[in-house]
Amino acid sequence: MDYLLDVPKEKQAFLEELLRGFPFIKAKKLSMQKAERMRDLLEAVEEIRDIEAGKRKPRSMKALLREL
Repeated sequence: MDYLLDVPKEKQAFLEELLRGFPFIKAKKLSMQKAERMRDLLEAVEEIRDIEAGKRKPRSMKALLREL
């Protein structure tokens, strides 16, 4: 199972040390760019789920193109 964690800078060293203490956990740091892409992807999936559940209206293609 994979997790994406957002940890405050002042707690990162503590979390890294804690994770190293568990031999069955393999932790890998992500670059800032990769972490940002992951956040964007998760946000997009959440938006799609909201649209499918009827909690949100989908944007028109014109609105999407204007945003770009």
